[in-house]
Amino acid sequence: MNILSSEIQKIRANYRTYGGLIVLWGLGILIGINVWYNPSLLPLKHLGFRLSGLYIPGLTLYPLAVVGPVVAVLIAGESIAGERIKGTLRMILTRPIPRTRIYLGKLSLIILYSLFIVFSTLLITSFLGFFLFGGGSVVLPVDFNNISSGFFTLSIQEAILRLILAGLSVSFYILAYASIALCLSSFMSHSLASPIFTLIFTAASTVIQNLEVFKPISPFLITHHLLSWQNLMAQSIKWNTLFFSYLIVGCYFLGSFLLGIIIFNRKDETT
Repeated sequence: MNILSSEIQKIRANYRTYGGLIVLWGLGILIGINVWYNPSLLPLKHLGFRLSGLYIPGLTLYPLAVVGPVVAVLIAGESIAGERIKGTLRMILTRPIPRTRIYLGKLSLIILYSLFIVFSTLLITSFLGFFLFGGGSVVLPVDFNNISSGFFTLSIQEAILRLILAGLSVSFYILAYASIALCLSSFMSHSLASPIFTLIFTAASTVIQNLEVFKPISPFLITHHLLSWQNLMAQSIKWNTLFFSYLIVGCYFLGSFLLGIIIFNRKDETT
C-alpha cells in the first residue's frame, strides 16, 4: 500500500497527468456542446426522436478508446524509465523491497489511472448531457451503419449499466497499451522511448490489420478490438464476440505484464 501511495504522489506531481485529463475532458465537453448546438448531426434527432442526456457520454467512448491509450502510455512509459534517468530508481532498489512488488505498485497505479481517465470523463459528460437534454430512455439504431434498419429502446437503468460495462471495456483496452508501455519502460533509458515505440507498434498493427494478406491474423491484433465496446450498444449483445475481444486484449496485457516483471527483476541498475 505504501508503494501505491508513493506512486500516486509521483503522478500527482507530473504535469502530463493533468494534460491528458484536460484533453479527454475537453473532448467530451466539446462533443456535448456540438450536439447541443447542432443536434441534427444525430440522425435520431433528425428523425424526430428525443435526445437523452446519456447520448453525450456514449458518444465520448470513441475518443476515449482512441486518445485514452496515448494518455495512459505517456504516464506508464515514464514510470520506470523516468526514474532511471533521474537516478531515483537505483535508490529505491537499495531498499529491502522485492522488485516484483515495486513493479506491481506501478502497475496498480496504471490500473487506477486507466479507470479514472475513463470514468471521470464519462461522469462529466453525463452531468453535461443531463443538463443539456435531461434524462429518459435511450433510443438506438439496430444497425449503426444503416439508420433505416429500425430502432430499439433502452430504459435509463439498462442504458447506464451498458455505459458502465462499455467504460470498463475501454479501460481494459487502455490498460493493455499502458502495460505494454510499462514493459518497455522496464529496460529503456529514455522516458519518451517507451511511449514512442508503443505508438509505433499501434500504427504498425493498424496498417497490418487492413492489409488483405494479413486478414487471417487480424482478429489477433489488439487494434482490431478498438471498437469491441460497441457490441454493448447493440440490441442483442454478442457475448461470444465480446469475450473473444477480452481474451485477446487480456493476452496482450498479461504477456506484457509477465515480460515486464522478468526484465525488471533481471536488469542491472547498479552500473
